[in-house]
Amino acid sequence: MRYYLDYNASAPMDEQVKNYIKEMIDWHGNPSSIHTKGRKLKNLLEISRQKIAALVNCSSKDIIFTSGATEANNLALNGYKKKIISAIEHESIKKQKHTILINVNKEGYIDLDMLENMLKNDNKKKGMIVSVMFANNETGIIQPVEKIAKIAKKYSVPFHTDAVQAVGRINVNFLQLGVDMMTISSHKIGGPSGAGALITASKKKILKPILVGGDQEDSLRSGTEPILAIAGFGQAAKLSKINKIEKLKNLRIAFEKKLKKANLGIQIIAENSNRLPNTFMMYTPGIKAEDLLIALDLEGFDVSTGAACSSGKAEPSNVLKRMGYSKLIAAGVIRISLGLYNSMREADMLVNALKRILKRFGKI
Repeated sequence: MRYYLDYNASAPMDEQVKNYIKEMIDWHGNPSSIHTKGRKLKNLLEISRQKIAALVNCSSKDIIFTSGATEANNLALNGYKKKIISAIEHESIKKQKHTILINVNKEGYIDLDMLENMLKNDNKKKGMIVSVMFANNETGIIQPVEKIAKIAKKYSVPFHTDAVQAVGRINVNFLQLGVDMMTISSHKIGGPSGAGALITASKKKILKPILVGGDQEDSLRSGTEPILAIAGFGQAAKLSKINKIEKLKNLRIAFEKKLKKANLGIQIIAENSNRLPNTFMMYTPGIKAEDLLIALDLEGFDVSTGAACSSGKAEPSNVLKRMGYSKLIAAGVIRISLGLYNSMREADMLVNALKRILKRFGKI
């Protein structure tokens, strides 16, 4: 039997979402066509847009569908010449050209004073954007997004946030946050892969299309929409209930308590920081993360050493290094990210598996 503890990489598709997609698997046509089948698909597309808008409290007309979060992040930043980003961003932000990094402290929060000084002292704000992720995909640490938005607004600089890990796990209110653009993803909330979205408070912001061709998505993302993936995305958004979050938080706390109580020397990274209810990073002394990951895999546990976006690489966590942790700790952490299919029983099983592994490695 296997135990999936890697929801931040991708959440299993919700059974109700699967059934919803099956109901329309034989639908065919193009939502841009004006005949009956085309209009039916166009209506399904707009219904999905409305479901997603209801989840994050935005206008449905402000949702631009993409193939996923990576494309949405690229679309958000594509038209800007200078990108001020946090030092712990996702690869799709970090690998952008012309970036300026904002430091983070040991608690994982960005340096707000540094951000403000950057914006205050830069006389060329045209073509500048700030992009800071809502919640970190490795540590689960939640950034002070509303404070960042106020600073960016003070200096009339657009602010984009990658909210992929936050949506569906904490309450995300787009209009209340005051951000200009926000990225979300289908497969992180129990929908199918192949669909994501960029939400924008105003499409008059500098948005330079990556894909050109047709007039889909207000000419900001050309190409025939993947209707089944988008339909599943919308249904997953509809099924997402914030009241389930408390269960996830209790589950995460139970995992952490049992791991610490086992007296294996395990350290919870940024334990006192404001984190997602489902995510924690743990350091186990004396064993490299890659070795621990493989050993846990053999025990039936699917976990991660951090981001799942680097083609299977298991390298020291750049996020932890940026937070000031030693290379030793950064090379020895694994991420546990939970979902509603996990149980308290799995916490005990994980502890027992770790005891067996550490005994084999001669650490206990």
